[in-house]
Amino acid sequence: MTERYAMRIIPILALFLFGTATSHAQGDTCTTALLVSSGVHYADGPTTGDAASGIGCGGGQNGDWYLYTASFTGTIKITSCHPLNNQQDDDTYLKVLQGTCGSLTCLAYNDDMGSAACPGYSFASALEVTVTAGENYYIVWADQFDSDAFWWELSECAGTVVGETFRDQNSNGTRDAGETHINTMLQIEPGGHFAYSSQDPYSFCSEIGNFTITVPNPPLYHTASPASRSYAIASVGEQVVGMDFALQPIPGIIDLGVDLWGWNPWIGNNTTLRINYNNVGTEDADASIVLTLDPLLSFVEADLAETSVVGQDVTWDLGVLPAGASGMITVTIHCSETAAPNAPILNTVTISTNSTEINPMNDADSLAGIATTSFDPNDKQVDFVSLSPNDIADRKPLEYTVRFQNTGNAPAVNVVIKDSLDSDWDLASFEMIGASHPYSLMITNEVAIWTFANILLPDSTTDPEGSQGGFHYRMTPKNDLLLGDQLTNRGDIYFDYNEPVLTNVTVTTVELASSIAEESSFNGLHAYPSPGNGVLNLRWMNGTVAQARVSVLDAMGRIVSTTALGTLNENQRQQLDLSALPNGSYIIRLQGDGVDARSRYVITR
Repeated sequence: MTERYAMRIIPILALFLFGTATSHAQGDTCTTALLVSSGVHYADGPTTGDAASGIGCGGGQNGDWYLYTASFTGTIKITSCHPLNNQQDDDTYLKVLQGTCGSLTCLAYNDDMGSAACPGYSFASALEVTVTAGENYYIVWADQFDSDAFWWELSECAGTVVGETFRDQNSNGTRDAGETHINTMLQIEPGGHFAYSSQDPYSFCSEIGNFTITVPNPPLYHTASPASRSYAIASVGEQVVGMDFALQPIPGIIDLGVDLWGWNPWIGNNTTLRINYNNVGTEDADASIVLTLDPLLSFVEADLAETSVVGQDVTWDLGVLPAGASGMITVTIHCSETAAPNAPILNTVTISTNSTEINPMNDADSLAGIATTSFDPNDKQVDFVSLSPNDIADRKPLEYTVRFQNTGNAPAVNVVIKDSLDSDWDLASFEMIGASHPYSLMITNEVAIWTFANILLPDSTTDPEGSQGGFHYRMTPKNDLLLGDQLTNRGDIYFDYNEPVLTNVTVTTVELASSIAEESSFNGLHAYPSPGNGVLNLRWMNGTVAQARVSVLDAMGRIVSTTALGTLNENQRQQLDLSALPNGSYIIRLQGDGVDARSRYVITR
């Protein structure tokens, strides 16, 4: 997956627009901007004039200016990703502004789409902008990186589709008072397009034609009613409403879930962990959460009052959780000043109920990391750097954490994060787990945009802990990835109108399980016989381990078993009975003073 951060352009008005292409010299300032409408246009290169950089709208000195007056209320799409460019690698830079000359407001700007969104032309630019009928919008192509000539296209969103996705508690097909909104992915055919219903009601842009909407992956223990909805857009500007889906529960199911996320602790300082919990079942259930902190960490406080703190265990009794209810606990922890840099850290969380659950596998989660002396305040992390072909076939998801921090000298009013989701992913599997602040999320085709509006994020000098935020999500790769394929990902973080801060690139490689096993056996931990029936022998080959503990993680990365071993001596054999676990591939993790080792174990019967 290569980096790109603009939406794949839907060919709304297709190639018959070529007849409107222009090739005359364009204006180079706001007052001389050329009038344009929907169609394909030729820019001879921004070599003179003004790039509108003085109003906090990206970079560049010279610009080509165009004026578009909206003939409808909806969405326009602007891009230099076009076949007339013959995949020339001109590095374009796009801006859109609104208002009058001398009083302009920057709406958005974009640099590179990336080669996956625009094959062979990674430096093409694109934006999608909501417009209001009768309003003026200025389109500026700036010379931030290049001043060559190129073709570009402006297309108007033909129509808008609006609907609701809700928990139909009484299964009557109608949204009654008190029935809540549910976020879910929608699939639109033909075309294989996706939209995420994160808003209530949801809406998305559509082409002209006849289409069908489905919910490819309803929430667990729910069915979508109806199974599909069809609509038609006959002309530009149409809006279709009532595309509602009632997500109806299957009665009698009790299932709680919990997730733990955060970032590496900073030695001698406070750090934040977040626990997201939910009742994914269809019946009310009592719930209790226990967070077990690594011995190098200590509990400071939480935004939800804890029931008890005993040693490293922090407990919250939540009472009765209604079906579909969810919440988040923000926990402040402190990392010991005596922790060694890069010392392994493992935190675990469990959720339990007095009722019998249908699926206990999602009742625990773990967060592994290291103690750090410094950190990049804007970064992205993935939970697995390797997946085996079996993991791909088993549809093992990856979980991502994005963190941002305002390191400026004033509060950030809005924070926007753009993330690319290319064809390697099954978009229907996308699941948002949690976020530090209220947000809106738009996923259209292969781009996700998180908007933290009016967040008023303090600067790091004034409020170091309060200046940070983040979010956590999971998604499953498609099952056609091959050995050697890599899933790479990066985020662009925008603080107000500043240039984006780019996170690091995460990389997950598809490789043979034997490669992972060889790596783990090299660190001295052996699990045998594998494959086996669940009765496992462990042998440790690298010295004595004090305060040893063994965790067993399933293919989802969830802890399914934890055993305290006390002191584990070199070459000592330890037997574990995992026969209660189902067939599958597991990771055996040994941790203790100065030790963090893993080995793979497969159960087959």
